[in-house]
Amino acid sequence: MIAAETQRPATESPSNFCKGSESLKVLIVRTSALGDVAHTLPSLDALRSLFPEAKVHWIVEPLGAKLLEGHPSIDRIIVLPRQKWKRVFHNPLEWPAILGGIWRLSRSLRKERYDVVLDFHCNLRSAVILLLAGGRRRVGFHPSDIAERGGALLTTIRAAKAPPRLNKVEKNLLLVRALGYRAPCPCGTLPISEADRDWARALLARLPGSGPAVVIHPAVSKFGEIKRWPTGHFRELIDLLRSRHNAKTLITWGPGERDIATEVNRPTLLGEDVPLLRFAAILSQADLLISADTGALPIASLVGTPTVGLYGPKDAVVYSPYPVRGETLSSPAPCSPCKLRECEHRICMSLIRPDAVLKAAELALQGARVVPT
Repeated sequence: MIAAETQRPATESPSNFCKGSESLKVLIVRTSALGDVAHTLPSLDALRSLFPEAKVHWIVEPLGAKLLEGHPSIDRIIVLPRQKWKRVFHNPLEWPAILGGIWRLSRSLRKERYDVVLDFHCNLRSAVILLLAGGRRRVGFHPSDIAERGGALLTTIRAAKAPPRLNKVEKNLLLVRALGYRAPCPCGTLPISEADRDWARALLARLPGSGPAVVIHPAVSKFGEIKRWPTGHFRELIDLLRSRHNAKTLITWGPGERDIATEVNRPTLLGEDVPLLRFAAILSQADLLISADTGALPIASLVGTPTVGLYGPKDAVVYSPYPVRGETLSSPAPCSPCKLRECEHRICMSLIRPDAVLKAAELALQGARVVPT
């Protein structure tokens, strides 16, 4: 049964509706972005711990779905083709197909008759999904923790108010705590196969150098271009790692990012666009990941690999992997952090110097590696 929580600002108590865990049906709404999907995986583990026999479904966009494929705690992945619909929406001839897709999605979701829907967005877009899905009870964030007005209109159980600057992983967990979860935050898991781990281990073993295997991920999402660390800084950092520690360096990239990785022009560039879980396998076998604020950081955290995260416009306390395994570097710029999505000079990222990142990398490499349980 779900225990009531007296301090929770809920519109109704959840303790009066929960059936036995074996018949409970739960929908997770976290469609994007990749890093945010990764930040939600500890909450999935908490939910599974709370309701071990429940049927858990997750609605997510195609890229995030690739991270969740084969996860033992997910009974069904529902892929939302939002970007595809968005690309063709300008063409009125495509509207019947889009409306048909939305109708079929709603029909599929409502057929499940969800007992609980957890909205890890709480914005207008996810409110539409809640409207399509229905669900007996819908859990969301406290109204003061929601950026878009109206994002909580359809939630019936609201989590406790988040303390200032709470890390996103712990903030997500507040939704599961609203259902009765009391234990510490889980680490989260990824379904990486042994075959992929063996492949990644062999790849890193072939890299030139005798020092630690350091993965460098220079790209960020197009939407988050403001968070990108200068290419010249990456070059200088790799030179320092190789000259001082004979490090094995691997420059990684994802879909649409190869040009950015190639611009770094240092050994060694990942030779192919690998599946997302194989990319996670590379991180699982590396000694360290260095990256700006992008999805690679929480993925590395999930597999227990130390990281050095570089933060300029975003608050590292809120957006860093959790728990932090390694080091975080925040920009010394007086305007950092900020809420801008575009910036002409991006001085905050430029002011994070390669020698400072090298020192952070050395500290991170001194720490004990964590093996996720």
